[in-house]
Amino acid sequence: MKLYLLRHGQTDANVTHTYCGVTDMPLSPEGERLLEEKRLAGGYPDVTSLDVYTTGLLRTEQTLKILFGDVPHKIRRSFREMDFGIFEGKSYNELKDTPEYQAWISGDQMKERCPGGESGNMMMARLLRGLESVLKKDRDAMVVCHGGSIAMLFGRFFPDTGLNWYEIQPCNGEGYVIEFEEGRPARWERIPSHI
Repeated sequence: MKLYLLRHGQTDANVTHTYCGVTDMPLSPEGERLLEEKRLAGGYPDVTSLDVYTTGLLRTEQTLKILFGDVPHKIRRSFREMDFGIFEGKSYNELKDTPEYQAWISGDQMKERCPGGESGNMMMARLLRGLESVLKKDRDAMVVCHGGSIAMLFGRFFPDTGLNWYEIQPCNGEGYVIEFEEGRPARWERIPSHI
């Protein structure tokens, strides 16, 4: 089966480098315009034969509609971005001198929980639960979700690519198609197909 993981379009938080995990932020007007350009350029899958999911947050719903129109889909909250707790809505510059942020950013973010939020391990467990619910159907599927979610799953699927977090994390409106064989990730390509 094939699993398409597509990152939502650009939000104001993406531009200002603000932590925006569970905050329900819409696409920016520029993000909408850029997605429309990407749609016109093509290279996205035909979703008519796919099981389609979003995380239910406005930015994923808007991305789906701009790129593919009014597509029947289901919500899988388990694919949401990390819950950044008290860091939500704040930028690095706003947080860099706070003890709570310094303790988290300088530690093991997989083990260390954001105050009031999640750890990387908590997020990964949630993502894997969501993935299991999609894979057990054994049907090609697309999930419109978030950059951190995609990077975490991709890093788990393909740990030996030599790519770092920022190279793995797709740009807004982009992502990966991952082909599974016997329930295991076998190969990947970037989407849209022309990037």
